[in-house]
Amino acid sequence: MSKKIEEDHWDDAEYWAKKDAEFAKLYPDCPKPKDIECLNLIMRREFAEQILRGEKKIELRAFSEHYFNRLVDKDVSRYIMAHEDDEVFQDYLPCVSDLRQVKKIHFHNYNNSWFLDVECPINTQRFAIKRDAEFLYEKYGSDDLLQLKRDLDAKKEQNRPCFFVFALGKVLDTNLK
Repeated sequence: MSKKIEEDHWDDAEYWAKKDAEFAKLYPDCPKPKDIECLNLIMRREFAEQILRGEKKIELRAFSEHYFNRLVDKDVSRYIMAHEDDEVFQDYLPCVSDLRQVKKIHFHNYNNSWFLDVECPINTQRFAIKRDAEFLYEKYGSDDLLQLKRDLDAKKEQNRPCFFVFALGKVLDTNLK
């Protein structure tokens, strides 16, 4: 699958459903990443209050070793690496994800004096590039990545950081008033 085909279809659910089904037939032994029922994340109270008011719809975390070790399924990663010389597998690489899906996020401060439990309908990875930044703005109204992209553009920075992105759904529980 060429990069051009992937870009032409990146938001085409029907196309990717077909590609996913083809991949499953070709590689039925490919493991699926194990979900994370509850992810604990430290957050400043002001951001938790923005979530409560419905102003903050996504949470970004830097793509770091700390989060990588928590969010990436090692069995799936090993499977992907074991097939790095398989050209057919490489054509279906966009159909394989080693990212574990988070069901709920338990936000809290360092001393656990407050908490906020929030549903996480989807989590993914995005770069500080135009397409990803515009997607997050259009889908969630978040301009965090757009602002970072503008700052990097102004500095003519070629290397663009990657982030783990968590969509924030309904509030499940909190002791914040």
